[in-house]
Amino acid sequence: MTRPPTRIDLRADAYETIASETAKHLPRETGGILLGYQENGTIVASHALVVNGQGTTTNRYVRDDVRANALLAEFLEQRADDDPTGYIGEWHSHPSPSVPSRIDHAAMRATAKVGAGPIALLVYAPGGPDEFFGLIASRQRFGRATTRKGTVSVPPPRFDPLGPLPDGAVRGDGPVFISYRQSDGTPQAEALENLLRAAGLVVWRDRTDLRPGTTTDRLEQALTRGLSAGVLVVTPDIACSDIVRERELPRLLQLDADPNFSLCIANKVAIAGEDSKCDYDAPDRLLRLSPARTLADKKQANMLRPSGETEIVRDLIMHRIEQRKRIIRAERRDFTIRVQSRPASSALDADQDDLHIRLKPSDDGRLPSQTGLELLEKTLPLISDAVYAAGAKNVRISGGAHLSVGLALGAALPETKIGKVVVIDTEDNAWTSAAPDDDPQSTELTIEPVQIEQDRAAAPKNRVAVFVTLTPQADWTAFEQLMNDSFDGFDAAEAISVAGTERIDPREAARLSAAVAQRIKRLSASQGRAEVHLAFHGPYTMAVLIGRYLNTLRTTVYEWDGNTKGGPRYKPVIILEPGVTDGPITDVLA
Repeated sequence: MTRPPTRIDLRADAYETIASETAKHLPRETGGILLGYQENGTIVASHALVVNGQGTTTNRYVRDDVRANALLAEFLEQRADDDPTGYIGEWHSHPSPSVPSRIDHAAMRATAKVGAGPIALLVYAPGGPDEFFGLIASRQRFGRATTRKGTVSVPPPRFDPLGPLPDGAVRGDGPVFISYRQSDGTPQAEALENLLRAAGLVVWRDRTDLRPGTTTDRLEQALTRGLSAGVLVVTPDIACSDIVRERELPRLLQLDADPNFSLCIANKVAIAGEDSKCDYDAPDRLLRLSPARTLADKKQANMLRPSGETEIVRDLIMHRIEQRKRIIRAERRDFTIRVQSRPASSALDADQDDLHIRLKPSDDGRLPSQTGLELLEKTLPLISDAVYAAGAKNVRISGGAHLSVGLALGAALPETKIGKVVVIDTEDNAWTSAAPDDDPQSTELTIEPVQIEQDRAAAPKNRVAVFVTLTPQADWTAFEQLMNDSFDGFDAAEAISVAGTERIDPREAARLSAAVAQRIKRLSASQGRAEVHLAFHGPYTMAVLIGRYLNTLRTTVYEWDGNTKGGPRYKPVIILEPGVTDGPITDVLA
């Protein structure tokens, strides 16, 4: 006589399906069917299928038999003829930790009466000391069926237990770690990565910073060797990520115990029927922390709304400033900003600047990336507030980018808010907004009115065009084309240039940048404070310094593009309005 089974061996595939689906459906019950085989007195549950219940509630689950039979047939069709795997029983969840109910016992006895062998039931009740309860129903003589408790064995953890954090795991100037589920969290993680980089923060993300061929050991190194903050992106599929659940999240919670670390939760799980309202209980539920409110009691950003991303960036940039403020004051140094038109290849390559702005690179020729400018539009107000909050009297800017970026960055650091700005060029020369005593005054500005065609000058347009060229032997062709191509026309136009054939001496930067800005303001004022259309040709360093003085003007900024049919063109890329809310960039032009 065959000995009836007393054990249910739950294998990894079935375990993950049951646990993740339960997490997704809480606080309602869910369930389905078990597949596997019998072996030496043990029922082996190798697979679990999810069957949507009919009228499922917080304490009731009734499976859809038609759907269950269809799923079972589909599963068996894919198995080899000699595969012993088949139907072995049922599973469902109990949101509150509890053993199988009397209804469960009765249902299993009924199933066993018409079955060919012992039938297993697994009840998954997360949150209690014993999460799995097993029941085995067997048909007896004379048509009777009985149920008995089955001992449940679960698969061993995939990862070794975590140890304590090593010294130096939290570092005030370290990267921001982004944790997410790739299947449905990648777009959100990428959007946050780009926005954080545009705000001047260093980001650690697996796509760019986990070296090829690495293992979880490298991930562990990243989580324990000097992070400043972390972002947990919560999406529905995160319930299926054992990497996030068993490795990244526990480490992030350990790090968050340190007051110098900041953990942000980016919640993108909606309440049922509410597209813009996020479920603040979802992080604990999906990551199998319920009924504890480990994450629900932390600050969460609603990523279903556009303001959610900005909220996280603001929190993290201010957190970094708080960490850097002590260093700036102790060293009595300038606040430092580095600008790059391409992201760094790795978080490990980041330098020690207070902020390191990295913009997405351009995809077409010389023009800046439209996406990069849109990101800068969102982050410049935050950068301006951060510099001011740091309490630094002076700002030192290095690196380089497109001239429109330089003008916008300068506009975000106006003379009315920030003291002195120093811009370092590629040869390590300092171009400063404060006039030095040794200004050679060898360069003077030349102002030339530009003729406006009569038919275009008839009616007021409230627009003026300005061509600023600070390099010798400037090419006027593209600016003349801008004047001719303008459909709306201009009330007045002016060219501001420098005489001579020598390059500007960096010591002349303060005097010349103030003079250029003053001339632009004067032309605008002559036409009733007209909108300025600015085509700038000159050093990036001067673009930053001139931008500081444009705080009272609405300015459309143009970039030179030499890759157009018919010759070079100046193309409008951004509109600057530093004096309004959410400025200085108020629009990015396609």
